[in-house]
Amino acid sequence: MAQQFIAGIYNYCDRWCERCSFTTRCRNFESRDKSSSVELDANNKEFWNAVSANLTKAIELLHKAAAQHGIDLDHPMSKEEEEAYEERQAFIRSAAKNHPLSKLCKQYNKTVRPFVEKNEGMVDEQRNLMSELQMGIRTEEEVVHTVVDIGDCFDIIQWYLFFIDPKLQRALHGKLEADEDDAYQSDSNGSAKIAIIAIERSINAWLKLYELLPLSEDVALQALSLLSQLKQKALIEFPHAMDFKRPGFDA
Repeated sequence: MAQQFIAGIYNYCDRWCERCSFTTRCRNFESRDKSSSVELDANNKEFWNAVSANLTKAIELLHKAAAQHGIDLDHPMSKEEEEAYEERQAFIRSAAKNHPLSKLCKQYNKTVRPFVEKNEGMVDEQRNLMSELQMGIRTEEEVVHTVVDIGDCFDIIQWYLFFIDPKLQRALHGKLEADEDDAYQSDSNGSAKIAIIAIERSINAWLKLYELLPLSEDVALQALSLLSQLKQKALIEFPHAMDFKRPGFDA
C-alpha cells in the first residue's frame, strides 16, 4: 500500500529533514529524495522534464495564491490598480522590515553569527576535557558525551540562526495584509508558530551550551536575552499562534 502523504506538512516545519520523523509522509521530501543523478544533470532530457513538471506545479500554486488575494491572472490589473497594489506591498515590506521583531532578529544574528562561525571556546574546552580525562577527573564516556552535546548545541543554534527571521517576516506580511479569514488557522499564525518553536529550541540549546561551555557565558547570556525578548514579543504580536494546528505535527 502506498504511503499516505500529509497534505501541507512541509509548509510549517523547520526544514530540518535529517531530524524529522515524518519524511516518509512528506511529499516535498519524497520528490527531492527520489531525484536521480540524471534528473539533476542539466545535460539530460530528464532534467528538463523535471523542470517543466515543477514549473507546471508552480503555476498552479501561483493561480491558487492569486485567487486567495483576489487577483485574476487572466485579466491583468489596470495601471492604477497595479500602482495601488505595488504601493501597498511596499508599505507592507517596509513595515515588516522595521518591526521590533525584525530588529531583534537582526541584533540576534549580529551577536551570534561571529560566535558560531568561529566555534569560539571549542578548542579550549576540548583541551580542558582531555586534561580532565588524563587526570582521571572524567571518564572517556563522559568526555565523548560532552563533546557530542556541545556539537549538538552548535548545530541547533546554527540551523535556526537564519530560520527565525524569514518565518517572522512571513507572519508579519500575512498579518499586515489582513486578508486571512481564520484567525487561528491563518498562514501568519502558522509561520509565527514555527518561528516561536525555533526560538524555544534555540533557547534550550543556549542554556545547555552555557552549562557545558563556560567560555560561552558572555555571548550565551546576550543570546538568551534577545531570544527571550523575541519569544515574548512574538506571542504578543501573534496571540493565537500556538493554537495553530500544524498538519501532522499537531494533529
